[in-house]
Amino acid sequence: MKPISVIIVNFNAGHFLSDCVRSVLASTVPIEAIVVDNRSTDDSMDILRRDFPDEDRLKIIENQENLGFAKANNIALPVAQGDYLLFLNPDCLIRPDTLSRMLTVMEQHPQTGMAGCLILNPDGSEQSGCRRAVPTPWRTFVRLTRLYKFSKYHPKLNSFIQTDVPLPTEPVGIEAISGAFMLVRRGALEKVGPLDEGYFMHCEDLDWCMRFRQAGFQILFVPDIEILHVGGVCSASRPALVEYYKHRGMVRFYRKFFRHQYPTGLMWLVMAGIGIRYFIRSLAVMISPKKKGDIADSSNTHPEPVESVEHPLPNRRAIVTGATSLIGDFLLPALLRAGFEVHAISRKPPIRPAHRHVVWHRQDISSGGFADTYGAEILIHLAPLWTLPPILDSLAGSGIKRIVAFSSTSLFTKENSGSDQERQMVNKLKKAEEDLQAFCTNRHIDWTIFRPTMVYRLGRDKNVTTIARFIKRFRFFPLVGTGDGLRQPVHAEDLALACLDAIDNPKTFNKSYNLSGGEILSYRDMVNRVSLHIGAKCRIIHIPLPLMRFALGWLSNLPGYEKVTPEAANRINSDMCFDHSDATFDINFTPRHFLKY
Repeated sequence: MKPISVIIVNFNAGHFLSDCVRSVLASTVPIEAIVVDNRSTDDSMDILRRDFPDEDRLKIIENQENLGFAKANNIALPVAQGDYLLFLNPDCLIRPDTLSRMLTVMEQHPQTGMAGCLILNPDGSEQSGCRRAVPTPWRTFVRLTRLYKFSKYHPKLNSFIQTDVPLPTEPVGIEAISGAFMLVRRGALEKVGPLDEGYFMHCEDLDWCMRFRQAGFQILFVPDIEILHVGGVCSASRPALVEYYKHRGMVRFYRKFFRHQYPTGLMWLVMAGIGIRYFIRSLAVMISPKKKGDIADSSNTHPEPVESVEHPLPNRRAIVTGATSLIGDFLLPALLRAGFEVHAISRKPPIRPAHRHVVWHRQDISSGGFADTYGAEILIHLAPLWTLPPILDSLAGSGIKRIVAFSSTSLFTKENSGSDQERQMVNKLKKAEEDLQAFCTNRHIDWTIFRPTMVYRLGRDKNVTTIARFIKRFRFFPLVGTGDGLRQPVHAEDLALACLDAIDNPKTFNKSYNLSGGEILSYRDMVNRVSLHIGAKCRIIHIPLPLMRFALGWLSNLPGYEKVTPEAANRINSDMCFDHSDATFDINFTPRHFLKY
């Protein structure tokens, strides 16, 4: 039996590449792994060679430049020996029996030229592209305008994404699968031809699916075989360039397959829509608060990786909800050093296990309470406070004796906001605080509520980091009026240490504290401090309030900025400072100055 040839194109995938190859080599059927590297600049290839120094089943092809996804895959074809070829992304993990089961399905469906399986995100949800219809210009219009929400009234309004459609119970033919995992029959490939190298990255998988179907081959989706795909690992270091190639690929795809099916005017409209989408997406990734690694905060001691923390054997247990938050970055290592076993709750726990005394539990607490409190006596709630009351009843009769929860000073600053959304959020915070206090009083549980203001950790937060990215990209920053409104940004590590100090301190029992930073400065001075910290000259541009409100309203339509409201412009010149002297007296809370070296 010939081995299945697994082709993996790598570009800066870090340790994920080695993890992917390891999962492939553990397969229960004969395989050969062919890694094609597009001149990575990270340590991914060094890690791969270190982990597999004498692996005969591993072949490595190193390109002298980044040739793109399609061309790099095609380079491996003359080397591949198998009758079946799996095209696999380097941030995927497969099970030992994945390929044997896929091979069985392919043999049972001889008309199938290509097959995919159920691809899961790290949080266990289905990845949107693993089964889909071809995104024709009309389907794309339906998706972008959200008309697909009315598909129950007319089939023409169906989206090309099929995640909302119930999974089939058996393998089914579909129009397209994801390029992250494509198992291809060699005979079909030789008839259809290799990937179209006119695509640099993105849309080449859709192109291939179209060509396979045009040649009479079936595209099969196998719902009962699962793999994990982290997603975005290779493109994380250059998101703006990725957006360019993605949208260029869209243009090529539409022109290649639909130019003669649609009127010229409609095609020009489609091209204009792609251009507008590219502009919006590019602007979003330029200043996206979710991007990591490009702006560092040298004013803090970066949290130790949880797996590196040394401590004695744990003698106490704590539950931490919202454990992947900014504060959680610092709190988990601090709890370990203090001798706790930590049960960390998150909707999206880390891909890799952390320390042996940190047990991660994947759970969306908004959908239900705890089935088990794991013998913990302490609950620290870092998730939004309004998610706590619904789970309190599940704590009744448990061993929880102490609750520390984080609210927000937005309770005061947004109470009279002109935004319904913000006022509703304030009402939820108020009710959550009242419900927590009532529950704890009735059950003799000691509680503490912390209300931080403008939490930051440069590179991770959504406030200060957004300012830094904007300055770094555009070298100016827009301000309404003089920007004299006062602020007290507080660092996430200071909040984590306050939480740790409060756990066993009876002075903090059944009290609420406002936690602010160690320095009061104007909004304008805060912007200048950020500019100085990142080493980028910044020109302050003063703009009228109506224009700023319009800009923020437009920004709220971009992905990741849905919670931005024009009301933020009104607050730029308002003072939002809070006295933390009670916390200083009770727990010696001494927060650092803002971005001081």
